[in-house]
Amino acid sequence: MESTLHTIVKKIDTLSKPILIGISGFGGSGKSTFAQALSKKLNAPVIDIDSFSKSNVHENYQLWEIMNFERLEKEVLKPFVSGSQKIKYGKFNWTTNKLEKEVSVHHDGVLIVEGVGIFRPNLMKLFSCTIWIDCPIEEAIDRGKKRDREEYNHPQDKYWDGIWKKNDLQCFEEFSPKANVDFILDHSKVGEIFIS
Repeated sequence: MESTLHTIVKKIDTLSKPILIGISGFGGSGKSTFAQALSKKLNAPVIDIDSFSKSNVHENYQLWEIMNFERLEKEVLKPFVSGSQKIKYGKFNWTTNKLEKEVSVHHDGVLIVEGVGIFRPNLMKLFSCTIWIDCPIEEAIDRGKKRDREEYNHPQDKYWDGIWKKNDLQCFEEFSPKANVDFILDHSKVGEIFIS
């Protein structure tokens, strides 16, 4: 992963601030893991789409529209690209099923946003650098299931096999993220990630 990080950091270093980096891929593909590794290299905060959920009830939605992409754009993306030094946004509480607190994020001109479904046309134009974490969907789902069971002790297999898979595939077909990103990172094997 180090050589991949080095290549991406080198590219990012050529960009003018503010630099908004988007990382997406199927659920379970390794987005958060890679975002955290890149965050350490760039000393940049990470904001994840899970903070922008509309509800913890996961049924009957399409294209990941359970996430409030409009609020993400209004509270984070547009203020950041307009030069705001402090980003404030409401954080969704998955236990109480509502927005509970405002989070302030300080940055030095570089911000990473990661999550499923973020590479939709109205948001893509705001990113300075886009990264797709490529992984076969069945492998990503297996990883997600394993993580939920082993790390969170909260199995959610019916969502992974059902609505989450459906939404990942819909976004992939509708928005063609691999055709529109700066980097495609192959993460089909756990622990190995490289530019494809």
